[in-house]
Amino acid sequence: MDEKRFTLFLKKKGKKANVIDRNIKAIKKFDHYLHNNRNTELSNVKDKDIIAYVAMVEENKQSPKGHLYVLMNYFKFIGDKKLLHCAASLRQTRTEKSRSIFLLKNFLDVDQHCVKELSEIGIKNVEDMLEMGKTKAQRKQLAKQLDVPELSILELVKLSDITRLGYVKAKLSRLYYNAGLDSPEKIARFEPGDLHAFFVKFVRESGWDGMVPNPKDLVVNIASARKLKKVVEE
Repeated sequence: MDEKRFTLFLKKKGKKANVIDRNIKAIKKFDHYLHNNRNTELSNVKDKDIIAYVAMVEENKQSPKGHLYVLMNYFKFIGDKKLLHCAASLRQTRTEKSRSIFLLKNFLDVDQHCVKELSEIGIKNVEDMLEMGKTKAQRKQLAKQLDVPELSILELVKLSDITRLGYVKAKLSRLYYNAGLDSPEKIARFEPGDLHAFFVKFVRESGWDGMVPNPKDLVVNIASARKLKKVVEE
């Protein structure tokens, strides 16, 4: 890889320094994979090598969309339309699969800069966020890598965790979070009537701009919370 020319190419595309650095590191990682796992090199990569790499990433329970986005940048840089089409097709397939999953950018009152930086590395929806940020170590690494507050990442993880209740998206997830019920475990401790009363009090005292959840929805939310396994490390 001609690192200097690739860097210049990305700069002309308006990429920031931290994004350029991630692209360079990601291509080096891909090159390392090719040498060690495919007995080939970056200058001789084929469609089947990209497909194998994506399979390896997914076997490690990671989203390959960020990896594929970087590969698309690189194949644009070297002018290989065939490889670019392969990477773009693989990414499009995975994007379509996740399109119905709630997107991080749609949460209310979150750090949109943090959301954008996460998006750059393929973390765009609640499933991605829970997979890549469920442990303290993961969140610390993401904060360092993206130069964003670790608390902003934790907030997105907790909001994503709340959406596992079902029928909980942008506004209701924010209500649960703001009221201090930032995990299914905390919600599971309530009975429906008590939770409804809790929210009535919170809305009255906080000036929350919205209605108290329907008691029938709270029955469903609590039942779901009691079935869910804990996935987020505090």
